[in-house]
Amino acid sequence: MKYKSKFKSVLKSIKCAKVIQNLFPHFGTLAHFRDPCKLFLVSIITLCLAIQSVDAKYTADFLTLGVGARALAMGGAGTALSDNAYASYWNPAGLGHLTRYEVSFMHSTLNGQDAYDYVSYIHPLKDRGAISVSWLRVGVDDIPITGLPVTSRPVGATNRPKVIGTFSSTDNAFLLASGWALPSFRGIDFHLGGTLKLLYMSGYRTTNAIGGGADIGFVANTNPEKPHRLTLGLQASDAFRTKLYWNTPPPSADLTSHTETIPPHLKIGIATTHALRIFRSTLVFALDSYIKDGVELHGGAEWTLFDLLSLRIGFDERKGIERIRRLTAGVGLNLQFVTGAGAGLDYAFANHPALGGSHRMSLRIRF
Repeated sequence: MKYKSKFKSVLKSIKCAKVIQNLFPHFGTLAHFRDPCKLFLVSIITLCLAIQSVDAKYTADFLTLGVGARALAMGGAGTALSDNAYASYWNPAGLGHLTRYEVSFMHSTLNGQDAYDYVSYIHPLKDRGAISVSWLRVGVDDIPITGLPVTSRPVGATNRPKVIGTFSSTDNAFLLASGWALPSFRGIDFHLGGTLKLLYMSGYRTTNAIGGGADIGFVANTNPEKPHRLTLGLQASDAFRTKLYWNTPPPSADLTSHTETIPPHLKIGIATTHALRIFRSTLVFALDSYIKDGVELHGGAEWTLFDLLSLRIGFDERKGIERIRRLTAGVGLNLQFVTGAGAGLDYAFANHPALGGSHRMSLRIRF
């Protein structure tokens, strides 16, 4: 019954593509996705459903926070909009679009405590693709350790706790990704990509864990050179079950050290891009469906004026102990030079019903 309900969720997400097609009838070429994408889509969905589990629902939850203020301002709908330096996180297949060197940075704080940082470097390849090296870190530093001057005596006026040291609690992800452009088919561009992940988590003093996993991504674009186009993105995250191995001693001699597993999940994204005459602007709509122990929806819109100023809004849905929906918004400033180089500064705001608002800033440089 569990897998039956999940399969219904998958079908619901696929139906969203048909709804969007009806809203934008000039995208009749959506039917061309069927033949080349059918086997890939069915294979990925089958893989995720077959080995899905809920034994470690919140393991390495920092990987779900998202990167890049553009996608975060649009509710985290980045699976189909992965044509920038944040592609190694959202969908590595998007690296196949990139032809120039890029670096990106993001810094934020979570609830005024955790430092949240991301840095990435993109290196284009001659054979129609690119590779990326990224580092994502979430942590709290300088956490005080207190102790008594005389441990054999109780706490008192002459034996009060004092700081005897500090430690850091950090979660790190090192990403090595690559994306390639595949041969076009009936005017549709295809891209395939993959990400290798090395995870390192540290806690109190010498407590730590290390593990690794992989993501697989796919992107298809209709009408890539026309003013109106449709993009379909798929990503199988932790496709082969990501494992984390802790160095804590086992409870007994006949047991092994503690391990945690990140179950696989699927992301399906659809985005439409429209070039408008008014203000020489571009309008983008994006919708993502995250399939992991249920379905989360993420969506947003972006209006870019004169290829310079971007205004964004979105909604972000999170399914935990209870389902949370929050509004997101943001702006972006894009600079482009005749040489093809450029830079982008983006800001995103998200409001949490319990924790309040959070601010994200990110910078992209293309050269």
